[in-house]
This record gives sequence, C-alpha cells and structure tokens, in this order.
Amino acid sequence: MKKITALLVSLIMSCAVMAGCSDSSSSSSSKADSTSKAETSAAADESTASEAGTATDLEDTLTAQYTKKIQGESLAIDMTVASEYDNSSAVVEISGGNMHMKMNFMGVDMDIYNIDGVMYTLDSESKTYYTVDMEESIDDFKSEIGYGINDSYKFISSETTDDGLICETFESTEDPDIELESGVTLDTSDSDDYSFTTTFKYYFNADTKDIVKIETISDGSTTTVTVNSFTTENVEVKLPDDFDSWTEQSFDKDTEDIPYDAELDVESGAESAE
Repeated sequence: MKKITALLVSLIMSCAVMAGCSDSSSSSSSKADSTSKAETSAAADESTASEAGTATDLEDTLTAQYTKKIQGESLAIDMTVASEYDNSSAVVEISGGNMHMKMNFMGVDMDIYNIDGVMYTLDSESKTYYTVDMEESIDDFKSEIGYGINDSYKFISSETTDDGLICETFESTEDPDIELESGVTLDTSDSDDYSFTTTFKYYFNADTKDIVKIETISDGSTTTVTVNSFTTENVEVKLPDDFDSWTEQSFDKDTEDIPYDAELDVESGAESAE
C-alpha cells in the first residue's frame, strides 16, 4: 500500500530514532495580500469544480482542487487512518517550509518538527529531543501527506452516495521496483503481470465541498482515511515556547540504545523481500 504509507515518508528517520528501527530508514513569509489572492483563486476554482456527480475530467474534480490546496503555502490536517492491519492518527501542520506532525503509529506516539531543514523528535515527558538534518524539502511531501493525486491517476467517475456525499473515484497503476542481480534478466513481454492497480475514492461534503474521507482499495484490502479537520488558513509552526529549557540527546544508530521504551516491528524493504 504505497500510497497509505506515504504519510510516513518524511518520518522514516524519526521512526528509527524513536523506536530502534533498522538503518533502512523553505521560509514561512507569505504576505497577507498574496494569501488573500490565493484564497480568492481557490474559491473561484472550486465554483467550477464538480458539483454532485457532474465532473467528467480529472482537472474538473473536487479532488484536483483539494490537491492544489494541500500543495499551497500552509495547511493543517487532522486524520485518522483505519485498516485491517492497524489504526493510526496524525495531525499535520505545514507553514512555508516548516512542518509539525503529531501522530500515533503502531502504538507509538510521535511528536516531530521540521524547522529550517532540521528535524526535531520530541519527548514531552522528559523534555528531551533528538535532531536529524533533513536534505529533502517539505514541498516534496505535501501531496503525499494529504493523499493528493497527480497526472498519473485515471479519473473513473463522480457520483453522489446514498448518504449525500460526492464520491470521486480514481485508479493508479504502478510497476513494482524489481532489482535484479547482475546477469539476471526478466521477461517483461506481458508487463501487466508485474503491475498493480490501486483504487482511490475521495468523499466530499456536497454543500461545503470539504474533504470528508479517502478510501484506498488495493489487493482486496481497504484503508480509510477520515479527515477530522482541514484548513489552509492561520497555520503557524513553531517549537514549544519553553523549548530553550529542553535537553538535546545524542543518538548513535550503530548502537542498540533505544531512546523510547516502545519497540516497533518494522522491516526494511530488502528484509521483507527475503
């Protein structure tokens, strides 16, 4: 479920710091007038986006408009993810190039900040933190964090559900990354045998056009992302007010020291393939 785990992409290193996983592990200066113009433009776009069950092209969908919003200068989203394997929750705040994510994943609470290219992993009980320099920009993760779509998605339909929601359905087909040893070849004449398709269903309130939930269906398994709240206005990301009094802890990934009591059973892709 590549898309479902995308929420955690920007936190792989922090998961390792917090729970002893294996090694596989911009500025916010938007001006008021530009913000107002962006909001006016977004409102105009939404007015032409799909009404109940009328969209016929991907660019006309409410999902496309939602994706534009999460790729903007700021956003705050509160999500609950439910699947047959695990339930998790996350609150993500992004302002400019800074991010704050507070989540519970596999029973472990995480409080992560990315400020000016440095990722801070906080333990509020002990008032301690760990830092990791981040090479990636938050912009690289915005769409994935909010489960946005891109041009590779195929728009299937837009319809109104029995409970009055607008449901927009998309499909995404991907070829798995297969690494072969030197000298080994793979017959790809029937490429469909090696690809997989995921169905995405985006549900919106018919009146407000707000995102309500997202369902992904892949290989017979369904994961539901419930959007408890979402906004792109008045979002601020900053470390706790008393952060100057917190203590920075060192973490050596080559040792067996685990800074948190909890332990995750997370395998790397290479280990899973063995």
